[in-house]
Order: sequence, then C-alpha cells, then structure tokens
Amino acid sequence: MKKVFGLALISGVAFSGALKAQTPTAPMVTPMVDVDITYMVVGPQGQHLHQRMRWNANLWRQRVDPEGLPSIMITDYRAHKLMVLDTQAHTAVVSVAPGDGLTAPGVPASGSWKQVGPATIVGQPCMIWESVDTDKQPTDFCYTTDGLLLGATQGGRLVVQASSVNRVAQSPDLFDPPLGYHRIDPAK
Repeated sequence: MKKVFGLALISGVAFSGALKAQTPTAPMVTPMVDVDITYMVVGPQGQHLHQRMRWNANLWRQRVDPEGLPSIMITDYRAHKLMVLDTQAHTAVVSVAPGDGLTAPGVPASGSWKQVGPATIVGQPCMIWESVDTDKQPTDFCYTTDGLLLGATQGGRLVVQASSVNRVAQSPDLFDPPLGYHRIDPAK
C-alpha cells in the first residue's frame, strides 16, 4: 500500500468570464480530520485480518492496533518517528518512520493518478483512483473528500477495506506509550 492515508478532492478554479470547477488530478491522501477506522485486511493466504487505525489531525500522529497481535504501532509524522509498543513486554522500540514522509493534509498526492469514479464503502462516499502502491503494483484506492482511505484493490482482488468509520476527536494520550513502558532506542 502507499505510505499515505486518505484523500480529499480538490477543485481548481479557472477564470474565463465565469468560475469553473476543474477535475482534480490527484487525491488528498492524508486525513484532514480526527478519525477512528477499523479495516479488514486480506492476508497473503486470503485470511481476513482486522486492524484499527486512529489519526489525530492536529498532531499528525497515527496509531495502528492489529487484531490478535501484542503490538501497537504509533507514528509521529512531524518528528518522523515510529514507535512499536510490545504490550506483553511493556517496551516501546523507537526508530525513524519508514517511507518518504507524509503528504500534508490538504495537499494533493504526488505521482500519477487517474480518477475512475465514485463508490460507497460502509455508507461513506469515496472516489476511486488508479495509481501504484509503494511496490509499484497497480492499485485502485478509494478516498473520501476529507482524506480517508476506505479501500484498495489490486488486480480486482480486495487488499483492504474499512468496516467502520468514526470521525471523532482522538485524545493525544492515545499516541503516547502508557505509563510503565520501557523505551528502547535501536543502535544506530
């Protein structure tokens, strides 16, 4: 998947005696609102896995809780840090966040994008866009107008799809390790 999150449609305006909206050329791929989304992810053997993703728009922080795993991933995109919490050992391993960085909320994604058409996932309208993932695989992504990724397919095969979307304030405390966790900084 692209190391980007959500999308909002942008409208260009041209002046030729009257204002006209132009078709967006790329989605916004970072949430512009606080959100709590549960995703169904299709694993390599076709198994359905679930993960919860929460985003704090003011902090530019993401928290991912994979179902059934003793780990939580917290990414601070402003500080370019990834923290992996081991909920059994009560440790927090801190490293540089992977990827090329984050596309700022409200900024169109870079790369080549083709708008395909509208869709609805879990009652939420979104726009399907053709592009490639970080492994350069052709992928269709469905983004909402406020920057939320709701689904992705590759070659007609479902990769990820939202099963619930809640646009609610996310407490900053969710994006810090709980008290009692021991921080580990990997050797450089």
